[in-house]
Amino acid sequence: MKIQAVVLVGGQGTRLRPLTDSRPKPMMSLVDRPFVAHQLDHLVRAGITDVVFSCGYRPDALQDYFGDGSDFGVQMGYVVDPEPLGTAGAVKNAESELDADRLVVFNGDILTDLDLGAMIEAHAASGAIGSIALTPVEDPSAFGLVRLHEDLSVEEFVEKPSADELRPGEPYRINAGTYVLERAALDHIPAGKKVSIERETFPAIAAEGGLYGYPSECYWRDIGTPASYLDANVDVLAEAVRSKSPTPGPFIGEGASVSGATIADDVCVGPLAQIHSGATVVRSVIGARCSIGDGAKVEGALLGDDVIVEPGARVEPGSVIGDGAAIAAGVTVADVVPTGGVAAAEGSLFGSH
Repeated sequence: MKIQAVVLVGGQGTRLRPLTDSRPKPMMSLVDRPFVAHQLDHLVRAGITDVVFSCGYRPDALQDYFGDGSDFGVQMGYVVDPEPLGTAGAVKNAESELDADRLVVFNGDILTDLDLGAMIEAHAASGAIGSIALTPVEDPSAFGLVRLHEDLSVEEFVEKPSADELRPGEPYRINAGTYVLERAALDHIPAGKKVSIERETFPAIAAEGGLYGYPSECYWRDIGTPASYLDANVDVLAEAVRSKSPTPGPFIGEGASVSGATIADDVCVGPLAQIHSGATVVRSVIGARCSIGDGAKVEGALLGDDVIVEPGARVEPGSVIGDGAAIAAGVTVADVVPTGGVAAAEGSLFGSH
């Protein structure tokens, strides 16, 4: 049976700002390539090579980079939502590009080592209209708990359950953002409307007995926040998840200079960056063409492209520095510096340079 993939890449990545001010979240670099390229690698490993990107925010960035997909081993199609359509609406909007009877759908911000082949086999054996990959969590209160019957069909969804809604001893499983759908699932989605697959489409299919869960304890991470995005880079460098990226770390991009600097294993340095002698970088992502001066220290931070960290400055854990920002000599930053912003004295941000 022919299988196509739909990758939902339409979100604006608001939780990752200011890093997503100048690029869509799927095009954020994960070690040596855009994040969504890792998802394409995952699909190709499973033998799925017909892919549609369902786009919204800054679609040209994806189209310019991936083209027809031939350089990445896939046949690539694109659709652009005319307005935000939600996760189900975005799948429905791709219908004109789909001619397969079975679909794999990825949320565009999930890094996972899920065995797609095994999930597709389980889906086919169940006779389901849709199957949802599920990942375990210790505390489901910030998520949507997915309860299953013994045959793994979905019993119910419990959004951000309170303690008194939990059952003693039950497994806490949440939606992991990977789905296998029969084409018939699209009939449950009205065209041209904003529809949530999690809150509207899946409950409707579950009520008919056609939705199954696929529990897995494989590697899984949502890269939607700065902390999780940083962790994803570190995980790839530590070989915690399968990847075509060069590992183990550190990763030093083409043309970057780090001579005389102290660079930890959990660091990504973008192309043409200059880490000057005497600088220290630990557990951080350094964007392209950044400059980190002598004696400066960057730890647990994310730096966009073209950032200048002048000599003796310190960028503390949890900091997110937008493209083209500048950190003045001797200043300590433990905050978000907007794209083009300047940190000229401790705690002060102003203007652009």
